[in-house]
Amino acid sequence: MHLVEVKKNEVYCDSSIVARKLGQTHKFVVKKIIKLKDDLEKQNLGGLINPPKLVQEDRIYRGQGYTAYLMNREFFSLLVPKIRTKKALEWHLRFNEQFFEMEKRLLQVENNASDKYWIGTRNQGKLVRKGETDIIKDFVEYATEQGSKHSKYYYKHITNATYKALGLMSQKKPKLRDAMNIFEISQLILAERHAQLSIKKYMDLGRNYKDIYQSAKEDLIKFSNSLRIAE
Repeated sequence: MHLVEVKKNEVYCDSSIVARKLGQTHKFVVKKIIKLKDDLEKQNLGGLINPPKLVQEDRIYRGQGYTAYLMNREFFSLLVPKIRTKKALEWHLRFNEQFFEMEKRLLQVENNASDKYWIGTRNQGKLVRKGETDIIKDFVEYATEQGSKHSKYYYKHITNATYKALGLMSQKKPKLRDAMNIFEISQLILAERHAQLSIKKYMDLGRNYKDIYQSAKEDLIKFSNSLRIAE
C-alpha cells in the first residue's frame, strides 16, 4: 500500500491513512492536526525553505465521504511525536521512508527528462512492451476460448506480476516507468521480454490458461532471482 502520494509535484500523506496506521480514529488525528496548524500560525514562521504544508480535500473511502488533511513531510514529522505510542514511532519511520523514496523518484523523473541515454533505453522498452502486450492480447483470446470470463484482466495481472517479481510497486504519480533509473528500466525490459517468451511457449504447448499464468509468474520470479545473483 502507498503511504504517500504526489500532488503538484509535492509529496503528501493522507490523514485518514495516518490514522488507520497509527491505530487511532480519524477524528482524533484531525484534532491533533488542527491544533498543530493553529500553533504554527501563531508562530508566524516565515522564510522557511521547506515549510510545513497542509491541504484539505474532500475524499471518499469505502463509500463514505470525509475531509482529508494532506500533510507534507515537514508537517507530518511535527504531528506524529504528539501521538506517543510505540505504533506511532514504528509508522513514523515507515512513512518517512516512503516520503524519501517518493521524493527520490520525483528527482529521478526530472533527471531522466534530460538524459539522452535513458530516453533511448526507455524508447527501446516501449517496443518490448508493445511486443508483450501483443502476446497478452493473444493470451486473452486464448483464455476466453478456454472459458475464462475475466481474461481481459490479464493485462493488469501480468504487468503486476512482473513488477512484483522485480520488487517494484505500481504507482500513478509519477508513473513508475518514468521514475525508474537506467538500471531498473533495463531489468524491466529483460523481464517483460522473458514474460512474453514464456506465455508464447506455454500457449504453443496447448496448456490450460490458468496453468500458463501461474507458470509465467513462477518463471518471472526465477528470472528476477537470477538477475539478483548476477549483481
